[in-house]
Parts: sequence; structure tokens; C-alpha cells
Amino acid sequence: MKRFSPAAIGLVVVAGFVILADTVIVVVPAVLADPRPTVVPSSSVAVDASPTEIAYSSPTAAPSWDLSWPGWPAATLSLPTPSPSATRQPWPSGTPTAQPTPVPTPRDTVWNARTYVKNRIGAKQYDCVNVIWTAESKWNPLAGNPTGPYGIPQAYPGSKMAAFGSNWRTSPLTQVKWGIWYVNSRYGSACSAYSFWQAHGWY
Repeated sequence: MKRFSPAAIGLVVVAGFVILADTVIVVVPAVLADPRPTVVPSSSVAVDASPTEIAYSSPTAAPSWDLSWPGWPAATLSLPTPSPSATRQPWPSGTPTAQPTPVPTPRDTVWNARTYVKNRIGAKQYDCVNVIWTAESKWNPLAGNPTGPYGIPQAYPGSKMAAFGSNWRTSPLTQVKWGIWYVNSRYGSACSAYSFWQAHGWY
């Protein structure tokens, strides 16, 4: 068996490395220059669409949302409830009935009692009875004694005036109403009563 010297073996090893280096220099750049992408068939790829993706049926079609995605909240549509339309009421028929104007009740004062007498018998007759009642009672509804001559007209007794009101003891209006009735029924008028009063000092 032929023996090789260490120098010859070293030369062989160096030659092998040179050949390997040349191969790497030629092959690797070629592979890098022409990469071939791996094509995966579309039928083998599963695409998970997110709930926010929009599917378009055509370029001009309006987008439609896919609400069937699991976990997507159910779509609810709240429509306002229409209120019933107001029914027009017919106009009232006929002529409205006129209501009587209420007559104001005068306050029961001496001033209003004077006004009442003047309106009832007139200014001339009022002047006559005014002289009598001023002299007899000074238009004081509490003048005198209820069992004797009493009140503005000095009715005798005072209870006679109860025919015109139960408040005859204190009411100027009730008292003058009785006084007007008295002079008209006994003397015919207030001025006739005044003439009798002048002649006799009472009436």
C-alpha cells in the first residue's frame, strides 16, 4: 500500500475547499436572483371574515351589513307608535241663551241706604224725608229703643220693621225700606209726610 505524505494530503484538502467555494459562489446567487413563491390553492385556505367587513354585490350597489355573525346582537327596529288623529268637534248648533246680568247687592251702610232712598223716590221726595229722618234719628240705625221709637225712621215700636228683614235692629237698608213704605202708605208721599211732621212735630 502506497503511503501519501502529509503535504500531499494537505493539497488535496485545499483543492476540495476551493471546488466547494466555487460551487457556492455560482449556485447561491442564481437561487437568490430567481425566487419562486409558493402558491397556495385558494380552496385550501380558510378566510375568517370579521363582523365589520362589508360585502358589495356590485360596484354601484349599496353596502349591506352581515348581521348573522355569531355573537352579533340581534337587530331591533323601534318604530314610533302613531297617535290617533284628533277628531274635529262639530260647531255647536243653535243660539246661546243669554244669561241675566246679576244685580249687585249694595253694602248695608248708611251711605248706601241714602242712595237707595234717592233712587227709589227721587231727589225731591228724598229732600223731604231727609229732613224728617235727620231730625228724628240723624240717620243712626241704632237710635232709640227697640220697644219704642227705633232706627232711622223711628218706627214705633221698632219691631214693625221686621216685615222687611230680620236684621231690622242693625240694617240701615232694611230700616229705610220700611220708612219709604210707611210714608207712602200713610201720607201718599214723603213730602206730604214732611208737611204733617212740620205741623205736628211727629209723623
